[in-house]
This record gives sequence, structure tokens and C-alpha cells, in this order.
Amino acid sequence: MSDPFVGRAQKLQRTLLAMEDNAAEDDLFALGYMIPQIGLVLEMADYDASTVEAEDFDATYWQWLESTFREDSMSEDDRLRIAQLWEHARAESDAS
Repeated sequence: MSDPFVGRAQKLQRTLLAMEDNAAEDDLFALGYMIPQIGLVLEMADYDASTVEAEDFDATYWQWLESTFREDSMSEDDRLRIAQLWEHARAESDAS
């Protein structure tokens, strides 16, 4: 039985890595911040693989990011750019 939560995380991670390969220099910080958070979310998430849906990863990841923003005192500009890149990565992952 496959785990849709992990599958979605892996797909998004591949998308973010591809985005990083082609990123403008201004986006490297945001992408570099986002990519390793995926592994942390997977380590810390508590869910039932038999009932979870792929989209649950998206919500869990974004909640995680919002909490790390506060912990890291992330600037509003950085938060906004991360949110934009996250939406782009989600759309790219959904399209492929």
C-alpha cells in the first residue's frame, strides 16, 4: 500500500528542486528554506497512512512553514515570496 502523504511530499520536493535549478538568484533563499522543510514535515507528521489523502501534505506543510516563520522571525517579504513559490510548486506538481 502506497502512502499518498509521502508521495505528494516527494513530488513537491522534486518540483521545488527543479525550480531551484532554474531559479533567479533572488529566489534561492526562499527555495533553500522550503526544500529541507519537506523532510522535517515527513519526520514530524502524525497521520494514518490508510486514511490520509495526498492533499493533506499540502496543508500540513503550510502549517509547518507558518510556525517556522514565527520561530525564525521571517520577514514579511520573505514570507510572501515563499507563499508565491509554494503556490507555483503546487500548481506545477498538480499539472505533471
